Amino acid sequence: MTTDHGGGRPRAGEAYDTGCVVVGGGPGGVMLAYLLARGGARVTLLESHGDFNRRFRGDSIAPAILDYLHTLGLADEMLETLPHTVAGEFVWRAGGRAYILADYRRASRRYPYYALIPQARFLPFMAEKAAAYPGLELRMGARVGRLLRDGDGGRVNGVAYTEDGVTRELRARVVVAADGRNSKLRGLGGFTATELGAGLDVLWYAVPRTPDDPPLSGLQLVTAPGALLAVLNQDTSWQLGYLIAAGSHGRVRERGVGAVVEAFTRELPWLRDRLFSLTDVNQLTLLPVRITTVDTWYRPGLLLIGDAAHVISPVGGNGINLAIADAAATANALLPCLLDPAAPAAALDAACREVEAVRRPPTDKEQRSQRRAERAAAARMAKGTTAPPFVFRLFDRVPALATLNGRQNASLIRVPSPRSEILRA
Repeated sequence: MTTDHGGGRPRAGEAYDTGCVVVGGGPGGVMLAYLLARGGARVTLLESHGDFNRRFRGDSIAPAILDYLHTLGLADEMLETLPHTVAGEFVWRAGGRAYILADYRRASRRYPYYALIPQARFLPFMAEKAAAYPGLELRMGARVGRLLRDGDGGRVNGVAYTEDGVTRELRARVVVAADGRNSKLRGLGGFTATELGAGLDVLWYAVPRTPDDPPLSGLQLVTAPGALLAVLNQDTSWQLGYLIAAGSHGRVRERGVGAVVEAFTRELPWLRDRLFSLTDVNQLTLLPVRITTVDTWYRPGLLLIGDAAHVISPVGGNGINLAIADAAATANALLPCLLDPAAPAAALDAACREVEAVRRPPTDKEQRSQRRAERAAAARMAKGTTAPPFVFRLFDRVPALATLNGRQNASLIRVPSPRSEILRA
């Protein structure tokens, strides 16, 4: 027997409405819901928006993640059916020259590249796959407003959410917050977030993409005096990023949009005809870059993953990969407890501690690397330097070093193998 969604607390001996509530339909949340449902657990995924089409989300899927999706039998179908581009190298472009800093062609025997797939395509693909399993319930447009707790106000045992103007309560054995960098559940759960400091902010602007455009993958960094430029292929459009020193948006507003347009047309002249429409700074979307850590990833009954647990800078494009790796580790840890109705709450809490123990060290390492990269980039922008540092130029001159760098970068994304319950499905 399940409790009524109208709001009664579960009594001793009653079942919960679901085994796990996952809040947030980004890469980490959708992947976790898929894995748990495929493994035979009951899981409800709550996404506050009505669709998965979000602007300015990372889309670079690493070789290790592609290998993991292959293990699940998904990678080839995804690559065959979803529009995407591939990048076998990371390139720094300056003064009309391209420097190859990382070569990924030996990072995986099967998928020796990053696949750049817009999240608006990837997330519905994964949600559709998850829907094939009877244990999944997906509720779009469901906005969580508060956490539910047990009788003494302690352990989290569900959420209250609003859908179509109606507020409902949903009880669960464990709640996983995958609701992103501005996580509401992180605040509701009383977690302490610490900003580690970021050296860059990003201004975004989207323009149409035409068949005659260069085949840029998105793993290119284009330098201009005083700015860094990013160009991300979004299938039918280009997502243009103008990276500036953190906190300098006010100065950009004072100078006007002319400097932004000039930088793109000078470095990427083929975009000139599509930048006539950019006439006002207010047309640019500011994304303040954050690198944030939290005191702990879990409270009794509540676990944070993805950007809810560790806000990752867009530098390196690994936010999506770390979120999926979090989901893989979380599914492995939680699934035995969710499949066992007699598993005590203490076992679920131990599983959450295991997730943090496994995933926090590589995440902390990535954040430290991002802080160093951002500080260096901000310093070079302040000096007006465009060419890459000497060590990066050395990577370009010695291909073996670029290959080694690519393999080392790719190895930072470690994904645990799926549990047998998941693979058997």
